[in-house]
Amino acid sequence: MSEIREDFDEKEFLERIEKAAEEGARKGSRASFGSELFKRIFTKVVIPALAILAVMMFILPKASFTGFSGLFNVDEPVEDHDMTMENHGILGYKAADFADRILSDRTRLKKIEVLSYKVSDAITYTNTGLFNLEIFSKTQVITYHATAVYTVDMSDFSAKSIVVDNDNKRVMLVIPHARLDTIALNPEEMEIGNVEKGILAIGDLKLTPEQRKRLERGALEKMKIKLLDDNIQNEADRFAKQVIWELYQPVTSNVAPGYTLEIVLS
Repeated sequence: MSEIREDFDEKEFLERIEKAAEEGARKGSRASFGSELFKRIFTKVVIPALAILAVMMFILPKASFTGFSGLFNVDEPVEDHDMTMENHGILGYKAADFADRILSDRTRLKKIEVLSYKVSDAITYTNTGLFNLEIFSKTQVITYHATAVYTVDMSDFSAKSIVVDNDNKRVMLVIPHARLDTIALNPEEMEIGNVEKGILAIGDLKLTPEQRKRLERGALEKMKIKLLDDNIQNEADRFAKQVIWELYQPVTSNVAPGYTLEIVLS
C-alpha cells in the first residue's frame, strides 16, 4: 500500500477538477452553438436556394441560363473604346463608342447632298448664208438653265475616319471633299430669244433634234467650266462641313456629353 504524500492538498485537487469540467462544458457549448448555427444556415438558406435553382433549371427554357456562362467574362480594356468618360482602374470605367452610332448610317447615307446650285449659260446659234455675209445670216440666243448637285461620298467612311481627342473632349470626323455629282438641264426654264435676221435673210431658223442635243451638251460643258472658274468648290466644301456637323452633332452630344464635334476635310 502506497503512502499518501504529506504535501497533497485534497481541496485544491477538487477545485482543479471542477474548473476543468466547467471549461470543457463551455467549449462543448460553443462547439454545439457553432454547429447549430451552421445547421440552421444550411437548412434555411443554402438548401432552399439550391432547390429553387434546380426547379428553375428544369422548368424555365435553357436560353434563360445562357448568361451564366459569361458571369466571369472581362470587358474590353478602356483603351479600346472611342471615349473614356471616367476611369477608376480596377473599380471600373465609363466609356463610349462613337463610331458604332455613325457607321450604322453609312449604308443609308452613302452620298449626302450638301449643295444644290443653279447655273446658266447662253449660247448664240448662228446660221450664215451666201458667202457668209451678215445680210444673209440668222442668229438666235438660247439660254440654258441647270441644277448642279454636290455630294459627299460616305461609302468609304470607317472607324479610322473618327479621331477622338479625350484630353480636349473633341471628336473629329474626317470626310472627303464635296464633289460635283450631277448637273441636269431644266428644260422648262430654257429661254429662247428672238431670231435676228440680216436684211436679205429669208425663212425661219430651225434646229434638228441632233443639233439641239449638241447645243445642250455644249451648254453643260460650259457650265461645268464656269463652276470651276467661280470656285464653287469652296462653297460646296463649306456646306459639306455644315451639313455633316448638323447630322452628327446630336449623336456626339448623346454619346459623349461635353464633347465637341469638328469636321475635317481630307
